[in-house]
Amino acid sequence: AIVIYQIRNLSQAKKVKFGREFRGYTDKSNRGQYEYYREGLLDEIPHRKFVRGVLLIKREDRKKMIDFMNEYKVEVHTRNVELTPEDIEILSSHRS
Repeated sequence: AIVIYQIRNLSQAKKVKFGREFRGYTDKSNRGQYEYYREGLLDEIPHRKFVRGVLLIKREDRKKMIDFMNEYKVEVHTRNVELTPEDIEILSSHRS
């Protein structure tokens, strides 16, 4: 499925929170002495990013993605698409 989303209607604080929960982030503590990677939704979902706001995901992950987007009231559109062999390889080689 292809997922197209826009976050322009979110406040800056919401955009940061959305990005962290969506993509994950590196958390630093004790003035940068320790670093911890905090996973986001995209660490769990095999995907291929085309451009900002456009992702290719497996059909079975579509509901999880839409539910997440709806939590933030993000404008989201999804469509089923036919995959190329390269797309299939990328989506199947991602760790789940």
